[in-house]
Amino acid sequence: MTVPRRSDALRNRAAIIRAAEELVVRGDAPSLARVARLTGLGQATVYRHFPDRRTLALAVAREHLALLAEAARRDAHDPAAFRSLLGAVMAYQVSMRPLVDEMRRFPEPDRRGHLRRLLDALRGPFDRSQAAGHLRRDVVLNDVVVVLTMLQAAVELTPDPRRAIPVLLDGLFRPQP
Repeated sequence: MTVPRRSDALRNRAAIIRAAEELVVRGDAPSLARVARLTGLGQATVYRHFPDRRTLALAVAREHLALLAEAARRDAHDPAAFRSLLGAVMAYQVSMRPLVDEMRRFPEPDRRGHLRRLLDALRGPFDRSQAAGHLRRDVVLNDVVVVLTMLQAAVELTPDPRRAIPVLLDGLFRPQP
């Protein structure tokens, strides 16, 4: 049984995750020592919540996956929502490059688990978009992984990888009249 956390512990955890996100957006890897300095918390407090960088990175990614799942539920009635949701995932991949790079070094079970949770969050919007004729019929949900892999190549090889996002999205969707 999980013991409920005290409110100060919940605030500290949230502050740690926000600090890690801030470091990543700046282009820095979120080391636990840097997070401690940024939050003003002791390193022991940060380590109590997150014993290593992998655990912290997974927590940041899970927070964003929760926001994605919430957006998918909020837009459940809109069959066109998948395009904007996937576009948001792609923009996140570009803007959070240090986190993505960190996660790519994780053991296979962690990477596979994260991808499964991502696809689970996108499954409903994907299905509604395809049923409404917005998404090409020959596209399957696992093609999202292929598209994100292609975007990762753009991130690594081009000076402005955001330009690849609409090109990749256009490849998935049917032209609308």
